[in-house]
Amino acid sequence: MAMSNYALSIAALAASILLLVTPHARIPAVFAAVASGLEVLMAAGVIRVAVSGVPLILVLGAVILVAGVVAYLRVSAKGAVSAATVATLVGLAQVLRSLHAI
Repeated sequence: MAMSNYALSIAALAASILLLVTPHARIPAVFAAVASGLEVLMAAGVIRVAVSGVPLILVLGAVILVAGVVAYLRVSAKGAVSAATVATLVGLAQVLRSLHAI
């Protein structure tokens, strides 16, 4: 992953950790935290995960995107809405980047 993907992964991890504190969005936050945690570990070179056929960044980005949207629809506090927005935008950017749309 490039440095910008690493920064995006850290932003998604921070947002999902903040969402874990919110009681209404814990389930989507767990999915986002696991996916972004995997991305951070892969970018840091701690683990290597390979899937044939589908780019893993697409799958993990889609998980973060969907979890962010679900969390956004469930929360109402200002900080939680901001965290859900960050997770959604990071997931969208990763999906579009893996599809070579941006």
